Amino acid sequence: MQKDVGTRGIVRSLLLLGAVFLVGTIGYVLIEGWGLLDSFYMIVITISTVGYGTPTELSETGKVFTSIIILSGVSSGIYAISNITAFLVEGRVNEVVRRRRLLKDIERVSGHYIIVGAGDVGETVAREISRAGRKVVIVEKDEARLSALREQAEDNELFLQGDATDESTLLSAGLKRAVGLVTTLPEDADNVFVVLTARRVSSEVTIISKANDRNNSSKLQYAGADKVVPITDIGARRIVSMLFHPSIIGFLDSIMKAEHGEIVFEQLKVPDNIPSEGIALDQMQIPKKVGLIVIAVNDGSTSKFNPSASTIVKPGHELVVLGSADKIKKLRELLERGEII
Repeated sequence: MQKDVGTRGIVRSLLLLGAVFLVGTIGYVLIEGWGLLDSFYMIVITISTVGYGTPTELSETGKVFTSIIILSGVSSGIYAISNITAFLVEGRVNEVVRRRRLLKDIERVSGHYIIVGAGDVGETVAREISRAGRKVVIVEKDEARLSALREQAEDNELFLQGDATDESTLLSAGLKRAVGLVTTLPEDADNVFVVLTARRVSSEVTIISKANDRNNSSKLQYAGADKVVPITDIGARRIVSMLFHPSIIGFLDSIMKAEHGEIVFEQLKVPDNIPSEGIALDQMQIPKKVGLIVIAVNDGSTSKFNPSASTIVKPGHELVVLGSADKIKKLRELLERGEII
């Protein structure tokens, strides 16, 4: 809004200055009988206060008119210069203040996710994370793109302008306190640089990279990415699945897009309050206590789908469950309190 007000002020001042030039030029043509070029020349040297001589001697009326032009022209010029200067200075000051405020907001955030690249994929990933109730910092080099996203920003989103291949930018985004980083830049070479830089800063953060070319997937993994997503391959597989298994895809989509109270997938980490040797899945009685279906148990390296009742669950394992959001919340609380065994 302030930018719009400043722009209107500049436009008004320039229009006023232009009006002085126009009226002055026409006035000299009518009063002194000069041609347009001489009249325009007279206006320029009068308003700029250069002080060159007049084309011919001024009449009494011309002298009065010139005095009026000097006062109005200088005033209009000063007004225009002050508006332009204020616009530039205030814009720069506002930008500095906004960035400092943003960096302070990021400093107060931890356990967040960093999205590098605010293209279609990056924007969608950030929105989904935000709607899941998690904080997300979006890093983008193009300020115009960030400005467009800020207008639609959600509560959990923070925006940082900068080059993510630069370590200082990732540190400003709070990489050392983040739990995950997703890089979605349009060039795989840039994604490799981001992954290398991020991995050097943090050995613990989970890094997921988009691969625009499937042949670069191994390079991204070698650079330090935990997971690589070849966009074209996944898109092609999804199209085939929609052709051959439309009901299954529709069911999975309804789960992934479910709101409160509907059926959702969730993964819950098993806390350290259960015996280190682990317990059998049937001892936890998850279906009986909370009414959830255990889809899989992940031990950190592999996932066992449709686990049997005798499957051993240990601290650090993850349970993949299916059910309503309120039941998942209840299971999370029971796990944290150690009341599931």
